Amino acid sequence: MSSTTPTSTENYNIRYVEYVDIFTSEDIVPSASLSNQLLLFDNFDGINPLEKRPEGEGIKVYQKLYVYITRGSVTITINGKEESLTAPSLISIMPENTNHIKESSPDVQFFMFVVYPKFANRLYVDMGLTYSNAQLSLKHFVSSLTEEQMNRTLKIYLDIKKDLLSPDYEYKEVFVRSLLAALVVENIQIHRYNPMPLHGDSNSRQYDIYCRYLTLLNKHSIEHRTVQYYADLLNISSKYLSFVCNSYSKKNASTWIDNSVIQKAKALMLVHHYSLKQTSEALHFPTVSSFSRFFKRVTHTTPKEFLKTIGN
Repeated sequence: MSSTTPTSTENYNIRYVEYVDIFTSEDIVPSASLSNQLLLFDNFDGINPLEKRPEGEGIKVYQKLYVYITRGSVTITINGKEESLTAPSLISIMPENTNHIKESSPDVQFFMFVVYPKFANRLYVDMGLTYSNAQLSLKHFVSSLTEEQMNRTLKIYLDIKKDLLSPDYEYKEVFVRSLLAALVVENIQIHRYNPMPLHGDSNSRQYDIYCRYLTLLNKHSIEHRTVQYYADLLNISSKYLSFVCNSYSKKNASTWIDNSVIQKAKALMLVHHYSLKQTSEALHFPTVSSFSRFFKRVTHTTPKEFLKTIGN
């Protein structure tokens, strides 16, 4: 996979692309959608979006992507590494990953969901979980499905698609969200990973502060790494911000900052193939040594050791 090297953090930030822009540029529209929240694609009606995906270095998107292969096989390149899926199987690609479809078999049959972060957050709250790009970014999960699991997920997909294509009604979004929540629960059980429990009242002002803080982290943690900076943006004290974070995630505000910076560092090194010097500069560390010390303090391993473990 080829890559280009942005010359500034501004270029790094604008690399995000929306799936809907990619598909519509290829004259492919979603099989069904909920505006700015959820996109559905499949090849049940004779159009195959997997064949239309542009070649190149891949795309980096902020939405979550679930791809279910019901027949045939697909090879997806994620951060420069190939994942081969043979039916029946599921791949869940979290935010920050750069990916593209390398090839698919002539007989491939699939369906997939693209879930926007705000909608994903609502789903997680419905399930008593907390959602954050900083927690989930750069991860993807691949699992084989039993026939029973595939039948269940396909039924949910078809129910969601049918409802989205039906005329609007008062509680349509709530109903679709409940169906998708059921699907996410099914995926969690298939992949056997443990999402972070949500602690506290999701309808309170504190939870609004918590969600706003995580959103601000995604925007500003490249340049700003003090709790006080975010507390000022939120018009609260740094002590109160840490209290709120602990209430909802059992992690203080400072830990969230560290995790966000580490995820961005990993993205720069893995996805964009930045050197340690380029990474430290992009993240505004004064020296490579200070970046390496920070990386080791948070992850308990050096950047070089980390890259060796993942084969780079």
